[in-house]
Amino acid sequence: MIKERNTKQKQIIYSALCTLGHPTATEVYEYVHEESPTIGRGTVFRVLGAFAESGRARRVHLRGSDERFDATTSPHYHARCRVCGRVSDVFSTELAHFLAATNTGDFCAEEAEVEFRGICRACSAEKK
Repeated sequence: MIKERNTKQKQIIYSALCTLGHPTATEVYEYVHEESPTIGRGTVFRVLGAFAESGRARRVHLRGSDERFDATTSPHYHARCRVCGRVSDVFSTELAHFLAATNTGDFCAEEAEVEFRGICRACSAEKK
């Protein structure tokens, strides 16, 4: 088994991923580029893809949005504010049990993308 090198560039990109929450690859690149202008767009995109392939991050597919990345790799779901677009993690053992018990016939489900859409507390408070 070949051990993947943890280069300074990868550390910077992973730190940005953790700081930004659920960013697109472009958002990570823009954030990283401010502090480390020598790290190219292609490097950021390639490293994020490798993080997702290795299990260090998750790819998140939200309706009507570019692919996003999430440093939280434990089983969870996502909620997105329809006003500000903020994405939050949702941990639900009840939903996990429901999805596990769902009969998919002869199909073996390995995971599910669940997206809750609504208004976050901050945007709701602003409307009042």
